[in-house]
Amino acid sequence: MIGKTDARRRRSTLLTAIAVVGVFGAMAACSDDDDIILPTATVRTFADSSFNFATLHTFAMPDTVAHFAPLTGTPLPVTNEFDQTILSQVRTDLLARGYTEVTASATTRPDFVVLTGVSATQNYNAFITNGWFSYWGYWTGWGWIAGGVDPAWTLVYPWYPVVGVTAFDRGTLVVTIIPTTAQVNPLIAAKQLQAVWAGVATSLIGDGNITQAGVQTAINAMFQQSPYLTNTTP
Repeated sequence: MIGKTDARRRRSTLLTAIAVVGVFGAMAACSDDDDIILPTATVRTFADSSFNFATLHTFAMPDTVAHFAPLTGTPLPVTNEFDQTILSQVRTDLLARGYTEVTASATTRPDFVVLTGVSATQNYNAFITNGWFSYWGYWTGWGWIAGGVDPAWTLVYPWYPVVGVTAFDRGTLVVTIIPTTAQVNPLIAAKQLQAVWAGVATSLIGDGNITQAGVQTAINAMFQQSPYLTNTTP
C-alpha cells in the first residue's frame, strides 16, 4: 500500500505535470478532493456541486467508447481491446449504485446519459465544448430531444472556467455524466448539454501493461471517489 505521504507527493507531481489546478474555493463546479493512485493510472473525478444528484434514477449509454482525436495533427491510436470492458464496468457500477438502465428513444428520456472515451493523443485537452458531436451525435438515444441534436450543439463542462485547460496523456479514460432532467431544459433550448460529473483515469489504456482487471479497478475507483452517485428512491 502506498503511504499517505508518498501518495501526496506523487499526486502533487502528477497534477502539476497535467496542469490541473487544484484550488476550487466556493465555485459551483469542483473537483473531488482525493485522487486515487493505481499502479497504471491516477483517478480523479470532477463534479458540479450545484447539481442535485438525487434527481438521477435512470440512465442510458451509447455503445461506443470514443477515441478522441486531436483537433490538429495525427492521432496516436490506442487499443480498442478494452472498449467492451469499459462499457461493461461502467454499467456494472451504475447498476450497483441502484440506477436503472433504460433504452433512450423518442418516447423514453433517461435521467442521465453516460459517455465514455479514451484520448488518442498526447496532451489531450479535456473539457472543451466542441467536437463531442462527431463521437456521439449519431446515437439514436437523443430522440427524446425535439428535433434531435446536430453539430451546432455544444457540451459544456461547468468546471472548465475553474480548472482551465486540462491536458491528459494519450490513453486517458474519461467517463462523463450528462443529466436530462427538467432542470436542464433551458440548456436544451439553447442547444447545450451540460456535464455534471466526469471520472478521469490518466494514461490508463496507454500503458502497455494494462489488463482487464486494471481497467475495472480504475473505473471502480471513480465511483469510490463519488459516494453521492447513488440512486435515491423518489
